[in-house]
Amino acid sequence: MRFTPRNIAAGVCGIYMVLTAISGRARQFALCIVIAAALSGCAGMPFARTVHGEPQSRMALKETRGSEMQNHKGWLLSRLPKAEQLVQEMLSVLKEYPDEDQCFHDNSIVGCEKVLRSVGERMSQYDLKRLPDGLGRGHFALFDGDTAYVFRITDRTFSGIADLSNALYYASPDVPLRRSDGWSFAFAGEEKKDTETTWTLFRYNITENGGTAIPLGEFGLTRAELDAVGVPKQIDLLTPQQRYERELAKQGMSWRRKAEMRAIRMCSGNREQKETQAPFGVGGKRRHNRTASQEPATTDSTAATTSTTLEGAFQGKAHLNCNTGAGYVVTEDGVVGEVYRLVRNKEDTGAIISSTAKEIAGGIIRYSYPDRHESLDIFASEANREMEMQIESAKGGNKLALKLRGDTGASAGSLLLPGEWYVGPAYRMHGKDISKEEFATYFLRAYRDCAIKDSLGACKNIPDIFMGFLNPLIAEEFVQYVSDHYLTDRN
Repeated sequence: MRFTPRNIAAGVCGIYMVLTAISGRARQFALCIVIAAALSGCAGMPFARTVHGEPQSRMALKETRGSEMQNHKGWLLSRLPKAEQLVQEMLSVLKEYPDEDQCFHDNSIVGCEKVLRSVGERMSQYDLKRLPDGLGRGHFALFDGDTAYVFRITDRTFSGIADLSNALYYASPDVPLRRSDGWSFAFAGEEKKDTETTWTLFRYNITENGGTAIPLGEFGLTRAELDAVGVPKQIDLLTPQQRYERELAKQGMSWRRKAEMRAIRMCSGNREQKETQAPFGVGGKRRHNRTASQEPATTDSTAATTSTTLEGAFQGKAHLNCNTGAGYVVTEDGVVGEVYRLVRNKEDTGAIISSTAKEIAGGIIRYSYPDRHESLDIFASEANREMEMQIESAKGGNKLALKLRGDTGASAGSLLLPGEWYVGPAYRMHGKDISKEEFATYFLRAYRDCAIKDSLGACKNIPDIFMGFLNPLIAEEFVQYVSDHYLTDRN
């Protein structure tokens, strides 16, 4: 006998009728007819089988979605070369507008009209339209048939590509058209190379106001896939010298962060005490002629033997008073941090670092942070924060100061280089008076021109050039180079 839903229903009804009273047989017989009829539609329907414990229907749905995602990825890849072309055209238009003419998030959209009109005129083969506020203020799109390329004018970023015929929107993390890290545009954010980029797909009509974006999935595009459709690789637009300037700024940010973390570890929780640290030598190694142990809480009398100066910190007397939030810390790799103050709330402790320093062969590198922001987020981006880097010889005769930013590199500060050319407070070169600030400008220019090379012919970096001036002959050659190459055309 075959067990089908109809046979099972009939059997259940038969047993039920036998066990009940005869007087109710008609009513129960009718009920069985209804049950059997309801189940008859299932007769012959196979039970769902599973593969590795998962219903076939669910697996089929996954396969369908995977196939759809591949189709979506293919559509996006086919549009990316055009997007790259539009971005380059957009950049050529925006070159006409200096930074001060940009419109920003907190400005009226009216301030962006001039830029938008210029983009529309120069790229008239496309239909330019400002989009509803569903994507946020300041978005516009260039329409090319059933495809729309979306930008945000308020901060000049690329936002995504829309498939208009299917109401789909492929969003990329907002990518700056002008990358401050010196790489060309390639659908990746700052400091991210285009080995793989991530896109999020939404069910969304960008031209409708008030619509809801429904996320459908996320996928990545590899460098191989981008190569296959002709999306160019990123080009490093910075020279090695310019990139090194940014590395110096990153070093300053890193030292600051390490000092913050060190101070936080020392003074976090309920401890309100003074601590003294053992010093570290060049390269982060502990000095063997000094103790490597920390003194926990110190009294006022012992605090008097510790130091509250940078020189004292380098001599092994770094002292941080967790009560007042003032003093110095030393990181494991030998960076000395000056604590400006501690910031406390009920749950956390933060530290504001005013400067960091480290000994190098023949001198000291020091970073000063004038902003002294009172933020407890020690991992916040500081690429656009300005700092000053000073390099000083051990005896203090030679001093170089440069202003640094992680996104733009170095700008001149001042340079003190004693010698017969220094008449104080300026220099006398090529019959002209040159200030210390101008001299620092020429120092940067010589560095970027790769005017000073090592024995292998490679361009020297900024600290090595400066420390080379400890040799009077090298210093004299540099002054002569500046006089011959940068001052001859001055009146």
